[in-house]
Amino acid sequence: MQIDEKIFKKYDIRGVYPQEINRQAAYSISRAFTDFLKDFYGLQKPKIVLGYDIRKSSGELKEAAIKGLLESGAEVINIGLCSTPLNYFGNWFLKADGSLMITASHNSKEYNGIKFSLKAVSAPVEVGAEEKIKQRAMRGEFKDGYGDLFKKNLLSDYISFLNKEAEAQDFSSFKIAVDCGNGMVGREFETLAEVLNLNYQGLFMEPDGDFPNHEPNPLNEEARIPLKNLMQQKDFDLGVMFDGDGDRIVVFDSSGQAVRTDFIIGLFAQYSVLEKNNFKIPCDSRISRGVKEEIKKIGGEILPVRVGYPYIRKRMREEKSLFGAELSGHFFWQDFSYSESPLLSLIRLLKILKQKNQPLEELIKPFQKYFSTEEINFQVQDKELTLKKVEKEYSNGEISLLDGVTVNFEDWWFNLRPSGTEPFIRLKVEAKSKQLLEEKVSELTNIIKGA
Repeated sequence: MQIDEKIFKKYDIRGVYPQEINRQAAYSISRAFTDFLKDFYGLQKPKIVLGYDIRKSSGELKEAAIKGLLESGAEVINIGLCSTPLNYFGNWFLKADGSLMITASHNSKEYNGIKFSLKAVSAPVEVGAEEKIKQRAMRGEFKDGYGDLFKKNLLSDYISFLNKEAEAQDFSSFKIAVDCGNGMVGREFETLAEVLNLNYQGLFMEPDGDFPNHEPNPLNEEARIPLKNLMQQKDFDLGVMFDGDGDRIVVFDSSGQAVRTDFIIGLFAQYSVLEKNNFKIPCDSRISRGVKEEIKKIGGEILPVRVGYPYIRKRMREEKSLFGAELSGHFFWQDFSYSESPLLSLIRLLKILKQKNQPLEELIKPFQKYFSTEEINFQVQDKELTLKKVEKEYSNGEISLLDGVTVNFEDWWFNLRPSGTEPFIRLKVEAKSKQLLEEKVSELTNIIKGA
């Protein structure tokens, strides 16, 4: 059975089940991944951690992946239903040679996919492995072997790790609203909340692969409505929302308004610089000038990196950075093997709030210097042609091609980049005034649509 080539994205596998991703694809990709680990690390029997999310198709894909791993001679550790961060935790906690996670992240229920990592949660794209894995899977040429299968529950180990970070602090004075979106983080949050004695009210905590209440994407405005409604009905200090596989977090202030992710990045960057003497913070290139300016004041430096978790992790390793982030709600920590754990991020945010003894709204005020859009999506026929057209139109500005096209002017800037996982081109604009912002968004919209 031929594998649909379009399921191979920039740094993971994703497609509609079963038309695009199916048993055959999961089987072949797992075999190709095992063969790559054998060749790259010089191993006869690589140790591979496997986890999967609650999607209706995940069980079938998991069985096919296990079959492929075993027939290629891997030592497979099945950690069962889990979030992506728990899968990452298993990778480095068990000192594995790689890990597979069956998930389609924040995509809607008809999708599924595979995220794979090498040792210590490094991504295949960091060493140029993704094309080799793809080509081997497409050819169907594999090395045979005899593998072993083990099962292990790592939830208690993960919670112990998180509890250690809390340092026995009492967070019960914070009243927290939580929306787990029927995704994988629900039971993990509930277990952690019991250990830390968190004072919270939860929505949609039970994992359900149909995602019956809203899409598992915390950036979706409609998906945010239930949490906003809850927070407007009762008094809360903050709210948090997670995506389907639990590797992203969006934070809400006490009024129920979503806090811009770059402002949360700013708080964590201050923590990294002032508390940990770690001065270089890799982030995607769309971060607000206001955050960059405030971090520069205290001796830190925001390092621009192209969007995508492999690129930020790679730069973090190079710089030995404690912390890195991207605006979609991914926060990466050196002591979590340069990967993301929203529960770890939540604990660190609570520690900051407790230490500063100020509401979240007050702490982010220094970053609020400019007016900014969320990312605006455009569906275009030719992404490259559109980028070149826009670059030419704004050739009088300071241009960076690090990630799409970024153009800086004295009182405004914009970034236009192609999505790596969806058929869109995305625009973000920031300016010193609301009027200038609206003018430039309109101007750019006309150019993009004209292209």
